[in-house]
Amino acid sequence: MPSSPDAAEKIRQKLAAGMLPPPDARGIMFAGYGAGRLCDGCDTPILAGEMEYEAEAPDHRTIRFHVRCVLLWQMYGQRRGGSEPAK
Repeated sequence: MPSSPDAAEKIRQKLAAGMLPPPDARGIMFAGYGAGRLCDGCDTPILAGEMEYEAEAPDHRTIRFHVRCVLLWQMYGQRRGGSEPAK
């Protein structure tokens, strides 16, 4: 299932509430096929035919995203930190 239509708003809200950590430019990300687990950005499953991105949060939990959601998380996380996204 693709990311939800309101993914951008959900990700902004989760960043503002501290439910999602800001992206860490030094952090390692992994990519692979989904396994039906929920996307931490939009709360919809990442299916087997979709790419899933994983990152380790500062509290050592694994956070997972759809392709679109990881890009939104990076963009809104950078803006929240005071810097503009790369052009």
